[in-house]
Amino acid sequence: MELNQGLAIGGFTELWRTTGDSSLLTTARTLADAAITSPALTSNGVLTESCDLGSASCDDNQKQFKGIFMRHFADLTKATDSSTHQSFVQKQSNTLWARDRGSLNTLGERWAGTSPDQTDWRTQASALGALAAAAG
Repeated sequence: MELNQGLAIGGFTELWRTTGDSSLLTTARTLADAAITSPALTSNGVLTESCDLGSASCDDNQKQFKGIFMRHFADLTKATDSSTHQSFVQKQSNTLWARDRGSLNTLGERWAGTSPDQTDWRTQASALGALAAAAG
């Protein structure tokens, strides 16, 4: 689900960069704020896909959604210098690093560390996107 919001946030942020139209950046911020406060998209402040709940498993696309969201969200955060957004980025990074590292430091789908946790190159790339966003 985050893929849709992430792409829209990224699109409006890039349009703002291209045009300088501040209303586009306002729209991106509105979408971002709605996403990070939505109980459908976050659980205890951590991005959560519907497939992250219970015993569900994520398909190959869903494994990448949070990383795509974080890439575009981080771009918006840099553009706006929002402390709220920076705190959200940092929480994703801190949580997944503390709770979602498996053997050999693999990073899974469920950033909050719940089981079952799928791990493959898609989940690794997604989590690395969050870590890179926090690193700046």
